[in-house]
Amino acid sequence: MNKSKQSGVVLVAALVMIIAVTGIAVSLMSSSTLDLKMVNAAQESETAEMTIKGDAELSLRSAMDLAANSPLIKGDGQFTDAGMSIKHQNADPKSTITLFNEQTGPEETPCPRRFAPTPGIVCNPLRIRASIKYGVGDKHEAVVQSGILQEIGSANQ
Repeated sequence: MNKSKQSGVVLVAALVMIIAVTGIAVSLMSSSTLDLKMVNAAQESETAEMTIKGDAELSLRSAMDLAANSPLIKGDGQFTDAGMSIKHQNADPKSTITLFNEQTGPEETPCPRRFAPTPGIVCNPLRIRASIKYGVGDKHEAVVQSGILQEIGSANQ
């Protein structure tokens, strides 16, 4: 074989190797891009969840600071079926905090024994639903549900 035919074979072999290496590089880059998107989505979800947990605590704290004017001391029948929306002035504008009174009947709810309640103290069960929209176009929603037992004085004593 002469040198000109050999250089053609070497050139073809080199092109095949370059195409193979380029294909591997493209597949690695696309998978790393997908990994980055998944990491960003997980971070957005975690941030949204932490934001609404904080907003729920801020809303509860600000409502409790109102003492006798607090909406948390309302009894059965004073909440609508949809709950009562409470907002804290520093809460994220995308978050919604709703308070539900779980006291379903006319009778007062005694506090569970594990709290060793004082005589004349009853519990008012409340449920808090905090939600926030996040992501591109706010197409995802994170929701955190929590509950508290509020100790209040009995109306019967």
